[in-house]
Amino acid sequence: MSDSRQDQLDADSSISTFTSALWFNAALGIGFFGAFLILRKTRPQTYSPRTYATPIEKRPPTISNGTVKWMWDIFQISDDELIRTMGLDRFMILKFLRMGLVTFFTFSLLAIPILFPLNIINQLDSPGLNLLTIGNIRDSNRTWAHVVLSMVLTGGLIYYTFYETRKYLVLRRAYLMSDEYRNSVMARTLYVPSIPKDVNTVDNLKRIFSKFPGGVRHVWLNRDLKDLPDQVGERQQNVCNLETVITKVILASYKHSNKENLGQTKVGGEEGGFVIPQKLRPTHRVKPGFLPFGLPFVGRKVDSIDFYNDEIARLNEEIQAKQRGIKNLHQRNSAFIEFHYQSAAQMAAQTLIHHTELQMAPRYIQIAPSDIIWENMNIKSFERLIRRMVSISVTTAIIIFWAIPVVFVQSISSLDSLSKILPFLSAVNNMGPTAVGIIQGILPAVALAILISLVPIIFTYLSKLEGIPQKSFVDLSVLHKYFFFQFIDVVLVSTIAGGILQTLPQLIENPTTIINILAENLPKASTFFITFVMLQATNSTGQAILQLVPYLLSFVMPIFSTTPRDIYKQKTTLPGISIGTLIPSHSVIFVLGIEYSTIAPLILPFVILFFCLNYFVYLYQFLYVYEMEYETGGRAFPRSIRHIYIGMFTWQLTMIGLMAVRGNEALGQLVVMIIVLCISIGALVLYDKSFKPLFKYLPMDSFEDNETDITLEPAHEHGYLNTLNMNKNADHVDNKAKVQHMEMGSEGHGTPYSTSPSTQDSSDNNGNNDAGTTTATQTAGSEYVRQRINGAFPEKTMMDGTTTTTNKEEDVADAEILYHQILSKLTDQVAKHHQHQEPDHDNAKDPVIANAVSQLYATEAYMHPAAYDTQPPVWLPQDELGITDAELAELKTRKIYALDSHATAFRNKQEKGKVEIDEQTLIVEQKGVPGSLPAPGTHLSYFQNYVRTVVDNVNFFAAMGGNGNFLATAFGG
Repeated sequence: MSDSRQDQLDADSSISTFTSALWFNAALGIGFFGAFLILRKTRPQTYSPRTYATPIEKRPPTISNGTVKWMWDIFQISDDELIRTMGLDRFMILKFLRMGLVTFFTFSLLAIPILFPLNIINQLDSPGLNLLTIGNIRDSNRTWAHVVLSMVLTGGLIYYTFYETRKYLVLRRAYLMSDEYRNSVMARTLYVPSIPKDVNTVDNLKRIFSKFPGGVRHVWLNRDLKDLPDQVGERQQNVCNLETVITKVILASYKHSNKENLGQTKVGGEEGGFVIPQKLRPTHRVKPGFLPFGLPFVGRKVDSIDFYNDEIARLNEEIQAKQRGIKNLHQRNSAFIEFHYQSAAQMAAQTLIHHTELQMAPRYIQIAPSDIIWENMNIKSFERLIRRMVSISVTTAIIIFWAIPVVFVQSISSLDSLSKILPFLSAVNNMGPTAVGIIQGILPAVALAILISLVPIIFTYLSKLEGIPQKSFVDLSVLHKYFFFQFIDVVLVSTIAGGILQTLPQLIENPTTIINILAENLPKASTFFITFVMLQATNSTGQAILQLVPYLLSFVMPIFSTTPRDIYKQKTTLPGISIGTLIPSHSVIFVLGIEYSTIAPLILPFVILFFCLNYFVYLYQFLYVYEMEYETGGRAFPRSIRHIYIGMFTWQLTMIGLMAVRGNEALGQLVVMIIVLCISIGALVLYDKSFKPLFKYLPMDSFEDNETDITLEPAHEHGYLNTLNMNKNADHVDNKAKVQHMEMGSEGHGTPYSTSPSTQDSSDNNGNNDAGTTTATQTAGSEYVRQRINGAFPEKTMMDGTTTTTNKEEDVADAEILYHQILSKLTDQVAKHHQHQEPDHDNAKDPVIANAVSQLYATEAYMHPAAYDTQPPVWLPQDELGITDAELAELKTRKIYALDSHATAFRNKQEKGKVEIDEQTLIVEQKGVPGSLPAPGTHLSYFQNYVRTVVDNVNFFAAMGGNGNFLATAFGG
């Protein structure tokens, strides 16, 4: 038993802290999950939006509406179905959680029955939970059990990581070789940065890269578009503003007409017509050009409707003029090269291209068009190296200096120990237990949580500043940075700083005892981390699945959704998830489980609980709630494996230190642990040598000997401007549509990457669907035809394609030239129907027009969106007063694209105006916003992910300081 009264008090405090935390977290978890079970069926847009707001081919299986049976249903979903539904990125996150569950469950069955008796029986009788740790062992011979178990766990982790990596590579190859992915333009496209000026022409790039099998199909030269992207964004904003003011006028007019009892009338001042009263005409002040934002009562006052009409018309003219003149803009030092064969892109990515160092390197493949960071298209390779060095230096500084507030919160949470060093703080202890509890527990945790919530934002900015060309790889860069931040500042600094803090008076008297003191106090830190893991397992997962903030916002946001577009976005918005902050929160717990597996085995059941609950929560969330903006093919998984090895090295070094302080009594154990560490380092070196290239590239034996060009008819055989057979090409309506579906992780039906029979071609020569079904790609292509015809040519407007003329269309590789050729042909074809007075002609089903548009779509793939964007339609609701009809007529005279389909403004039972959209057509059947190309998924919101990141940090610092004198007892102060 304990030798002194203080030891007994410490033991009671430690056990009391643990017991209180256990009951509190259990109650918290039960409360969160219980509330979720009650609310799950009441709000589909919060708890199951992916069942209706994602592309039809990606929607998850239907599950039971029962209270409990649905849990059994989701665990019965096969891996193939999971990959089809959520994509490979999210599936590999689940795989990592499975690894944690299997690893710690298996090791617990072996370690706990062995280590608990060895640590407890006839040893030191340390106070509280320290009785269960390796620090309680007096007989050094008993530590052989810990060393042998360390060898077993090390061997198991090495085998398991190699085994799961091999399985991942099989899935990755299947993903990259699937029909859907191979048919996408991103499978065959190479990004080439830092191109010398004398090489940066279409002819030179084609000459260099045509040496690879099949040759070059398209070359996109990146250009500096100056203010064009800003103007396109401004036009989009003006369209939304116009929709808002007109919709508000309609609703206000309903209310006004009810009061005045004017009856059914029309706008325009005609006999019996309804005239919008002047007081209902919306006005606003135009921001002066010299101000970055508007101010009240500053700027000229204008009629809002007339102003936005004028602005949209003006921007349409200016944007179209600039789009026609893009060929004259300054080139950037990068380009995208599309090959005819996928294997050619893989070869070109790995081959030394230019004789000068750091030129035309490093090259990137598998970049989705929507994944491009256009601001980083003009960064030279040497500049990228400098930027990366700066980013790493700043990241290191942040990690180091953020340790200062971590140490500070440790000290504030242990006022008793701190007051021994700084006597003037002893007065704080006289303020009463409540005030001291707030100061020690709540204030430091809240302040640090707010401070640390800035870290992911800073890391994202730094990663983008490095010049990374892909949004997805910015996320992967943040993943490493955020892990090291949490690993160093949460795991290492918290442990070491806490131990030093509690023993600082002794260290000042005798500095030479630091090793012995730290070795004694390191196992005692386990009590804090057990509580921390417990809190993460119950509180974080409970909050993640309950989604209380989104649930409440789902009642509030409809109040502010006025226009049809607002309503559509609000109903189809899915919460996003960032792997850059999600995975580190899992891998840090994995590291903690390894670190204390043999030092304090009591942590193992709570680590199992963490991975069990997180697997369940994210299995449900990935299936039914969360969406991702892009698909990397699971590239985050190997980085997670690296985190496991970092955790192993830290744990083995800790074990070496614990054996070293025992001197000659544990010399054999020390030598064995050093050997184990060397084996682990060798395993990581072998892992990198074996697998690293396979994470980036496809091996050549993956390709068939007779690889064929699998896209639209080859340019060198038929030419892009020829009329193509719709029956042959209906399944490849456009490459970019397939790219966009792949970005969101769509892998078809049945097996993970097979093509469903429903996606096979079933169209006749007129573009009709024989089977009575329409694939997502065909729908996208058809809608795109309508958008390009209606958006680019609203009133027989001819877009001038004067930038190009060539006699050999089949030799054209310059995507810009080809784009304007096809656009010119499309213009001519539409004009013919107008000249022959064919108002009922369905241009979307015209074979010539449909093929021209699908080819136009292919040439746009790697052009900056601002270079080809058409004006989004002004989408207004139909109304009974005729206000929308009058506005549509006015917009038509200004050649502004507008429509009023699938949306209605009507009077409800309270005689108040209300706007509704046709949800069945637009959302459930995935038609999307009328006149616009269906997006590759839905509008994403990262708010939920940011809230989760902040909550994780709050949980940590609440665990650190929220229990009063918890740290003092945990670290033996």
